[in-house]
Amino acid sequence: MPATSEDGLRRKAPDLTALIRVLGEAEVEYVVTGSAAAMLHGVPLAPGDLDITPALDVDNLTRLAHALESLEARQDPEAPFGHWERGGDGEQRWVETASTPEAVAARASWRPDPEDPASFDHLLQSKHGALDVVPEVGGTYDELTARAVRVEIDGVSVRVQSVDDLLATLTVPRRAKDRERVERLRAIQRGVRADPGS
Repeated sequence: MPATSEDGLRRKAPDLTALIRVLGEAEVEYVVTGSAAAMLHGVPLAPGDLDITPALDVDNLTRLAHALESLEARQDPEAPFGHWERGGDGEQRWVETASTPEAVAARASWRPDPEDPASFDHLLQSKHGALDVVPEVGGTYDELTARAVRVEIDGVSVRVQSVDDLLATLTVPRRAKDRERVERLRAIQRGVRADPGS
């Protein structure tokens, strides 16, 4: 049964192991970001989706497109319409737009184009739950991977956004729900830095 996510939408919770296994079998290069990354660092929460930031070269996006096809991924019909805009301060913010018949039709017929990274930038529903492809809102793959940590999930090694990068994203004034996550991530950050050998 679909669960109610933090944004109030009804969506199937992600099976992280299954999603990561499919992406791994397709040899997709990506970094786990967002709430799933926070959970993998030890924040007690149940992610409403698996956020990934993929490498943006055409070969990798082609592999990602094939993986999405095998996952039967489609745009979430209940997701809000809108787009990201970069402000004068350099931060990207979500700007919601009205639903139109054209927008609804485009969502229903969506197919990602490996030549256009922005075409992947959507919240998707798949046979293994919700998956959010985020090409660069929290930083690009090249920016994130240098600081990412490796985590093994059911025998599959994945790159996970660093605590520092997560905090840089979450401390931008955005959502009240992020406050507790920030507090817990800062505690984790202090613990890691207090023991350099960990």
